[in-house]
Amino acid sequence: MKLNIDFWEVISFMLSFAGLMFAAGKLLLSQIEKRLNERFEALEIARRESESGWSRLEREFFEFRADLPLNYVRREDYLRGQAVIEAKLDALYSKIELLQRGSY
Repeated sequence: MKLNIDFWEVISFMLSFAGLMFAAGKLLLSQIEKRLNERFEALEIARRESESGWSRLEREFFEFRADLPLNYVRREDYLRGQAVIEAKLDALYSKIELLQRGSY
């Protein structure tokens, strides 16, 4: 059994194979591009949600900072207030002591 193939038949087979490979490659690349676009869209949606979450967190933090002086006293302010109260109590004690000495 002898197989005879002409030169033009070999060329046509090679060209059709190259065309088939080109079409398959193009189809594969279009599928890859489609998947990449879907992933980028998902990433963009996640970024927007994250951004809105961060802005919400930032707003809550600023509200907390605004309410902080109303609910809490700084250590220095507390010590200053205590010093004032103790000074007033000492002055009151001195006056009471002077009154007691004067009555004896």
